[in-house]
Amino acid sequence: MSLRNIILIAAALLITVGTTFVARSWLANQRAQPATVVAAPVEPEGIKVLVAKGDLPTGAFIQEGQLRWQIWPNDDIPETYFTNEEVAFEEFFGAVVRRGFTAGEPITPKRVVRPGERGFLAAVLRPGYRAIAIRVDATSGVSGLVFPGDRIDIILTQTLAENTGEQVIQRKASETVLQNVRVLAIDQVTDDKGTNPQYAKHFTVEVTPKQTEMLSVVRELGALSISLRSLAKDEEELERLAVLNETKEESDPERGDTYTWDTEVSRLVGMRGGRDGNKKVVNVTRGNEVEELRF
Repeated sequence: MSLRNIILIAAALLITVGTTFVARSWLANQRAQPATVVAAPVEPEGIKVLVAKGDLPTGAFIQEGQLRWQIWPNDDIPETYFTNEEVAFEEFFGAVVRRGFTAGEPITPKRVVRPGERGFLAAVLRPGYRAIAIRVDATSGVSGLVFPGDRIDIILTQTLAENTGEQVIQRKASETVLQNVRVLAIDQVTDDKGTNPQYAKHFTVEVTPKQTEMLSVVRELGALSISLRSLAKDEEELERLAVLNETKEESDPERGDTYTWDTEVSRLVGMRGGRDGNKKVVNVTRGNEVEELRF
């Protein structure tokens, strides 16, 4: 074997031994390094307080998604704050804001009125309007299918006396006295999320001061019934209602302009003793001739 081949073989052995040594050293170092442990984030300690998720203006109805829980230090929670140990989100859905909240501000009892609490109806009323109750029965109350927040027309049915000169005839008539009136409560229920029919006897409605006076008189004149209005309105009606809400003229309290007499719905009303029984008979004498005229 030549000297050159011996040198190449020796060099190869040295490289092999060196590579093996370096590899073993690297593996040993990797095994000696401790494994990195990822610690879970530490949740701040404290009690969760109910706060506004965004701005809530005065008069707004609180809806789902407008509140959230905020961690608060345990030793610095005022008694007026609501915590997750005391209340739930659902208890505030439908509540009315008495005084506005900014985002992140805690909810307090004096600044919100929840359904069923004292003062809720007054908080629901629009400025300048009044609440008044009317009495209806199950039939005239649309069989319990009206809920708070719906819009109705109020119809008066009364008996009117007509003096014909010879006798007094009792006539029946119905008239739409108020239109597009908002229902605030049915009996003592103000929840508009209910789905079960309620055969109520009293409807509390939102009206202007002039309409309050009108209803006070109308209740004494005859029987009241209501008709449910569609939630969908055409553009012309929306524009008309917007103008009325802006001006709020007492001279036009959105009262109805239609009425119906009993004779319009029944051809038998007023007929006595046959078709001609209600006609007046006049005898006209000309000399020896007597002629009978019917009117």
